[in-house]
Amino acid sequence: MTEKEHSHDLNVKSVDRLSATKVRLTIEFAGDTLQKHEQMMVNRYAKTARIPGFRPGKAPANLIKEKFKEDIRRDVVSHLLEAGLSEALQKTKLSPVSRPQVQVNELSEGKPFAFSAEFEVEPEINLKGYKGIALKKQVVDPTDEEVQGTFTNLRERMATLEPLSSEKPEKGNFAVVEVGFHLKDNPSKKEEPKSYTVELGADRVLPNVEKALMGMKTGDSGEVEETFPEDYGDKDLAGKTALFSVKLLELKNRVLPELNDAFAAQLKEGATVESLTAEVRENIKQSKEEEAKRAQRQEIVDHLIGEHKFEVPQSLVQEQTVALMDWMQEDFKRRGIKMPQPKPEEMQSIKQRAENMVKSTLILKEIALKENIQLDKNRLESRVNEIATQLGKSVDEAEKFLREKGIIQRLRDEILTDQLFEFLVSNSKASK
Repeated sequence: MTEKEHSHDLNVKSVDRLSATKVRLTIEFAGDTLQKHEQMMVNRYAKTARIPGFRPGKAPANLIKEKFKEDIRRDVVSHLLEAGLSEALQKTKLSPVSRPQVQVNELSEGKPFAFSAEFEVEPEINLKGYKGIALKKQVVDPTDEEVQGTFTNLRERMATLEPLSSEKPEKGNFAVVEVGFHLKDNPSKKEEPKSYTVELGADRVLPNVEKALMGMKTGDSGEVEETFPEDYGDKDLAGKTALFSVKLLELKNRVLPELNDAFAAQLKEGATVESLTAEVRENIKQSKEEEAKRAQRQEIVDHLIGEHKFEVPQSLVQEQTVALMDWMQEDFKRRGIKMPQPKPEEMQSIKQRAENMVKSTLILKEIALKENIQLDKNRLESRVNEIATQLGKSVDEAEKFLREKGIIQRLRDEILTDQLFEFLVSNSKASK
C-alpha cells in the first residue's frame, strides 16, 4: 500500500494494566476503515487477477470482490492488525517483551474495526540500596600451599608408572587388569575380556570388582557379581546386574619426577624452578582475581535481587530457561556425555536461576538508565582491534565478521555490564 493508504484514523480506546507485567490494549479504527481498505485491496487484486473472459486489470470490481472475498478480507485484517498495533504502541510508548496475543472483534459492515492485544512489558522498578553495598574483602595473593599444590599436580601429570615387585595390591597402586562381563538376565549382552590400567582406591572401579581385585595376588583370576549404577552412561547397562570375569595381571606404582631445573625445562624450554615458580604464582593470582571478580559480582546480584521485589515477565523467564537448557546440553556434549532428563526439583532450580538472571538484568538496566551509564566506545574499539589481531584480519573485516555472526552486540552487552559492575563496586563499602 502507498503512504496515503497507510494513514489510519485510529483510537486507542483503553490501556488496561492486567498485572505489573501484562497489558491489554483495545484499539479501534474509524467506522469506514475496513471498507476503504477492502476497496483498496480489490483495486490491487484487479491489477493482477486472471478472470476467464477478461484481460488482466479489466475485470469488474464487483466480480473481483466476489471471487476473492475471503483472501481480500484476510489480507486487509492482517494489514490493519499489524499497522494498528504498531501505531498504538507508538502512541502509548509501550514496548512488548512477548508476542502480542490478538483478539479481533466481530466484523460487521459499517461498524468500526476493533481488536485487543495482550502482551508482557518490563515492570516498573523503584531502585534502592544499590549504592554502598557491603562486599567481602577478596584475597588474591597466592599462598605457598597453593603454589606447592600446583607443582604437585604438574609432577603427577609427568609421573611414570613403574612395575612393583609386590604381588599384593594396596590402595594407591595401579593395577593392570583384564575384565569382561555378561548380564545375568541376558548372557548374550556381554563384553569380552579387555586389558585396563586402573588406580585402586580412587573410586574409579565398580565396588565389588575393586573388592575382588584387592583380595587377589598378581596372576589370580575370579568371578564377581556387580550391579551397574542407575546413572551409568550406557542406558542398556544402567541398573543391570552382571557377572564379571576379573584377572590381576600386574601391579605398578606412580613415581613423581623430582622438582628441579630439569623438570622445569621439560615443562617449558629454558625454564628453571625459580622462573617457573614466578609464573605459577602469577597464574594463580590471575585465576584468583577472576574468581574474586565472579564472587563479587554474585554478591552484588544477590544483594540487588534481595532489595528489589517485583513481578518478572514470564516470557523472558521462559526464554532464559531455554537458553540455560541449551547451554547445559552443549556443555554435556563437549564432555562427550548425553545430558540426562532433569528431575522436577532440578528443573525448578533451573527456572529459579533463569528468573534471577532476568531480574538482575532488569535491575542493572534500570541502574544504567538512572546513572546515565553508556557504552564506552573506546573499550569496544579496543576489543574489536584485539579480535582483529587474533583473526589476522583488518579492523573493518573483523567488525563485519562480528556483525554477521551477531557477536558485536554480545561484546557491547559484556562491556556495558563490566561498566555497570565497576560503578557498583566503586560505590560499595568493604566488609570483613
